[in-house]
Amino acid sequence: MWKHRALTLICGTAVAAGGCLFLAPRPEYRPGVGVERTVTLHVEGTPGLPFEGSYGTLQSTTAAQGTVPAQFQVKTAVAVAASFTKGAADGELIVRIVVDGQEFQRRATTAPFGSVVVLQRFAQ
Repeated sequence: MWKHRALTLICGTAVAAGGCLFLAPRPEYRPGVGVERTVTLHVEGTPGLPFEGSYGTLQSTTAAQGTVPAQFQVKTAVAVAASFTKGAADGELIVRIVVDGQEFQRRATTAPFGSVVVLQRFAQ
């Protein structure tokens, strides 16, 4: 008899608690949706140094070439990646990831025909 009452009490409590969860307001969270931001990639170093590479997000990449200094912009909510290679043996190549004036990453190389790779993920 006491087992039956205990089971009834446990089940009744679980049902009542579950019902309260349905009454609580739900947060407006949608998986996979984050705050989209504009990320600026600054390619700096020795003025006039030629470079080539690519940059972008998981969904899309763009080929790039030019001379230092240069800037590229990417809109993303998740992550940005870039890879640039020096087009000459001499000089320094610096790549910076900047969002709203805040520097998130800075990588550099002085190696002959060296490469710089950056990856920045943003919190969800």
